[in-house]
Amino acid sequence: MKKIITALLMFVGLLSLRAQEHIAFQKINFEKAKEQAKQTGKLIFLDGYTSWCVPCKWMEGNVFNQLPVVEYFNAKFINVKFDCESGEGIEIAKNYQIKSFPTYLFINGDGELIYRTQSKMEANEFLEQAQRANTHEYQIPVLKTAFLAGNRQPDFLLRYILVMNNVDQSLAEEGRKALAGVANDSFLKSPDGWEVIKMMARSDQDRYGRFFQENKAYFKTIAKPEDFEAKETYLIRYAMYGFIRDGKKADFDTGLAYFSQLKGNDAKIDVALFRAEWAGTQGTAEEFVSVTNELRRGILKEEDQRLSFIARRFARDAEKEPKKMKLQQCYILAKQAVQLNPNDYSNQGTFADICIQLKKKKEAVRAAEAARALAELETSKIIKLADALLARAKSI
Repeated sequence: MKKIITALLMFVGLLSLRAQEHIAFQKINFEKAKEQAKQTGKLIFLDGYTSWCVPCKWMEGNVFNQLPVVEYFNAKFINVKFDCESGEGIEIAKNYQIKSFPTYLFINGDGELIYRTQSKMEANEFLEQAQRANTHEYQIPVLKTAFLAGNRQPDFLLRYILVMNNVDQSLAEEGRKALAGVANDSFLKSPDGWEVIKMMARSDQDRYGRFFQENKAYFKTIAKPEDFEAKETYLIRYAMYGFIRDGKKADFDTGLAYFSQLKGNDAKIDVALFRAEWAGTQGTAEEFVSVTNELRRGILKEEDQRLSFIARRFARDAEKEPKKMKLQQCYILAKQAVQLNPNDYSNQGTFADICIQLKKKKEAVRAAEAARALAELETSKIIKLADALLARAKSI
């Protein structure tokens, strides 16, 4: 008997330890979760997922098990999760307008939505979102009430827009219009105005992006160096694709020089993708082959998704090239991507599609079959596309 009791205690202890290694999701229905929320005064954290959602699985394996996240969520929330395509999750998804996955809801004991966020994110950002849910100034009912009451302070409007972006785009747009009415040039050229620039500048074509570009010297004196560089880089990255589209070589070269002097592997990847995009869009087939050969043997040699993207991006237009030189190069890039990571649906699908164009039936069928198998982990729409791809490959 002592041995049985000892074993049971050890088992309970292991379960308790496991719970502390991961967000402790309770297997209870929504009504029970609301009851617990009322009794404890805590918010419900609801993970809205689907069985096929890859980012949902990534969050499970890379974020929900991080100690700061585990400690905060297990202490502060009633944690539940629902498959939004099954059982009670279907009604929850309908009531709370869950249309993309993962979606994370923070709800009080009355079922009122207090905060909402979504998509894949790193642990520090996910934890920050949860802390905002527990912060009065970021809670949806508080923000809505203050906005309707006429609060138009810029710092308030920034919070309002930030939160409503994940709630209702029409509400977020009302906030953006209100902010435009109070954020005049005098205000923007101030420390508080910099906070608006950081959040609202999306391209050098919008008002906030243009103002940043026109007043970079000033903002450089008041902003944290890392924040200034992040915003400058963001805007230049956006502008680069316009330079490529319009064939503005001098502007493109200036932008390329900017990214080349940045530190870190991400900047090197940016340079590689810009060069491939220019060669594929503005260069000859020979230039495209030369540049992408250099990249696939160098900085992109282990980057399967980037190689697959370049191949997919230029394979369709390549049929117009003399002797299909560009299409053949896309085949080489896509094949390398598959060799690096054969368990990626996009890699296999891209390679199959290019093999179909080149009439390489054996390779096309093999890749299409692999894509169809991997599609089982994706949406029903992807499964249909994979079925069509396989049918095309077999019909060669």
